Amino acid sequence: MSMEICVEVKDLSVETVNGFKILEGVSLSVSCGEFVVVSGPSGGGKSTLLKVLLGVKDVLEGFRIEGRVRVLGVDVVKNGFAKLFGKVGVVLQNPVNQVFSLTVEEEIAFPLENAGLDPEEIRKRVEEALEILGLKDLKRTPVNKLSMGQIQRVVLASVIALKPKILILDEPCAYLDPLTKKKFYEYIYMYWRSGGVTVIVVEHDLDYVLPYATKMLILNKKVVAYGDPLEVLNNVNAEDYGIKEPIYVKLCRYLRSSCRKAEDFIICLKKFICRSRE
Repeated sequence: MSMEICVEVKDLSVETVNGFKILEGVSLSVSCGEFVVVSGPSGGGKSTLLKVLLGVKDVLEGFRIEGRVRVLGVDVVKNGFAKLFGKVGVVLQNPVNQVFSLTVEEEIAFPLENAGLDPEEIRKRVEEALEILGLKDLKRTPVNKLSMGQIQRVVLASVIALKPKILILDEPCAYLDPLTKKKFYEYIYMYWRSGGVTVIVVEHDLDYVLPYATKMLILNKKVVAYGDPLEVLNNVNAEDYGIKEPIYVKLCRYLRSSCRKAEDFIICLKKFICRSRE
């Protein structure tokens, strides 16, 4: 894994014009190739953090922002998202809001055409994305005939076809059933492993995403904890912050009282996570 820094946040504070604080003194760095899970209570500033990372115009203009935020070397507070087009892919909670075209194939090709790629390169990338997301049989299907889970996969396919260096997801499975959610994160993990991309995902339900995370951030306006997911869960009761922990984490916490040292808890968690990846 590369130690090059993809995202650097230093003393970030965000507040409304009325003085309501959304983020306070947030500092963190994300190395290229990391898989970072961001969790925390509702209203804790998770989505706002992502919007700042993306240089979303209405956030930057409608709030007071202090601190430094650099994404792939770009000062997003000053320069916005323009310089990151094609380098950062985004998947939001409601996939319908990201769909523009008629068929699955056209939807995946749409951002590639906007990027001005050669037609042959577009065809190649569309086929690759269809293969990765298991959408080849739906290639010519109208998007309005798809299920919510299928639409979410199409949105992800259209994003990864751009081959971004960073993939940002804001509770992408909010409207999906448990089985579809599990499959969706399996697709994300497969792409992450094969593409060398950096993934930052906001998710309060750790059941489906914790096994893949290399870092975990618990955010409640301030950074509650950030680092190795198992260390974070060892030191913080995530449920105090509205985070749904996997059953094996709860079990390990229950058994921790009989462990001689904290390292035993970490070892126990690692065994469960390794099994869940199989």
